[in-house]
Amino acid sequence: MNKLYLVIAVIAVAITFGQADAQAGQKHYKLGATFKECRDCPQMVVIPAGSFIMGTPKTDDMKQDDEVQHKVTIAYSYAVSATEVTWNQWEACVRDGGCDGIAVETALRLDREGKPNKDYVDFGRGNRPVVGVSWYDALAYVGWLNRKTGNDDLYRLLTDSEWEYAARGGTTTRYPWGDKIDHNYGNFGNDSKELGGMVEGRDKWDNETAPVASFPPNAYGLYDMQGNVFEWVQDCYKKDLSDGPSDGSPNLDGDCRTRMFRSGSFVSHPFMHRSGNRSPGYPPMTRGRNYLGIRVAKTLE
Repeated sequence: MNKLYLVIAVIAVAITFGQADAQAGQKHYKLGATFKECRDCPQMVVIPAGSFIMGTPKTDDMKQDDEVQHKVTIAYSYAVSATEVTWNQWEACVRDGGCDGIAVETALRLDREGKPNKDYVDFGRGNRPVVGVSWYDALAYVGWLNRKTGNDDLYRLLTDSEWEYAARGGTTTRYPWGDKIDHNYGNFGNDSKELGGMVEGRDKWDNETAPVASFPPNAYGLYDMQGNVFEWVQDCYKKDLSDGPSDGSPNLDGDCRTRMFRSGSFVSHPFMHRSGNRSPGYPPMTRGRNYLGIRVAKTLE
């Protein structure tokens, strides 16, 4: 009888520890939960699975030809960095030899013709978003994150549709807060059709980046999805999405001579900050753009 009680006790302990492990895992990946896997890693936010209508309604006079509405179902949860990757986080990768800091610094100080840029301005480092990085630099950064945290290619760039789904945060309007640009929600350019900075409301940064998380987050807990700097995504550009992925996966059969980026920047006008706005992108080796940075995703197993 004593042996029977011993067996039952061992089983009970095993079940208890198993339940604790399962609960710990569930807590780690609970929808809306946040986690950070190393001191200089980005804080990640868990985004829920779901469906949404990607693109822009025909009735919107800002709609472009590559914004045709179509349903996308993302049947999995994934994590997105709460903010754009900062200089502090990028420089940790540089120190470890995973990112080419010298090349990025050099490119930022050159003009489009490769000559010294007399108008170069350093917006500041630290908690401001890293800029000037190429698509390949962004890949190098997520590669470093995977090595640093012991993940097997789980950190990555967002896909085009994942980005829009996360940026909308369940909304269907031009911007997450409504249909009119509001400088209380992001670091935006002026309200005309021309590029240039503007100071209004909470937006006190004129023609420069703002420290990340200087504005309220969207409904999913993500900061600066509209404004501050553009963010590279995985996809090759494809204008006609009628036969494109509808499951959240990246489009890899478009024009891969360019890679897309989303969001808007500190000099972008209202047109560019719309959740449905899509950019044809740049060649993936493009460096030196002081309005283009990185946001990362993580596949949740």
